[in-house]
Order: sequence, then C-alpha cells, then structure tokens
Amino acid sequence: MNRPLLSTRARSPAAHRIHERPGFVRTPERFWSPVPTAPLLTYALELRVLDW
Repeated sequence: MNRPLLSTRARSPAAHRIHERPGFVRTPERFWSPVPTAPLLTYALELRVLDW
C-alpha cells in the first residue's frame, strides 16, 4: 500500500482544509513535534494500485 504523508502545523486550519479536500485523512498515531512548541499534525492519502 502506498501512502503519501503530509505534516502541517496544528494551528493551520486553512492547510487542514486543503489537505482534506482531496481525501487526506488525519493520522493521529503519527502526530509529532520537532520542538515542544511546534506540534504537527499528519495526514495520509490511501492510494490504490490498479491492475491492468
């Protein structure tokens, strides 16, 4: 399974909407923080491989 991942600041609702529109979903198990004052949310998009 291929899953592109995105990280965005927790306080960026406009970015959250941009990620969610094409189908990215939040992945709370991957939330992280490069420094204590900068929490980041993560989003993933499930991609299917087509069999031709």
